[in-house]
Amino acid sequence: MVVVNVVLFIGIFSRMIPSQALMSAIPDVTKRGAFNAINSSLQQFAGGCSAAIAGAVIVQNADGSLSHFNWLGYIVMAIALVSLTLMYFVHKQVPERTAH
Repeated sequence: MVVVNVVLFIGIFSRMIPSQALMSAIPDVTKRGAFNAINSSLQQFAGGCSAAIAGAVIVQNADGSLSHFNWLGYIVMAIALVSLTLMYFVHKQVPERTAH
């Protein structure tokens, strides 16, 4: 269980940290705090929406088994592909800053 937990954390944070770095480069330095607060709120809202959607997708049969659980994997893969595409366009919009 510890190994699975470590692998999941590596997978989750290996995509969260680069995306946060890209996102924090969008606003001006003076507006970064407000931007990060709104961004965090939207992430929490998205987490709640995804839990509600997952609860609506999965149904429990009369024998106690779960149906449509595989649909969550397909939904996650589709959203990940859309997110990667959107992050590509965000990266292209962020101007390169020269090191001084």
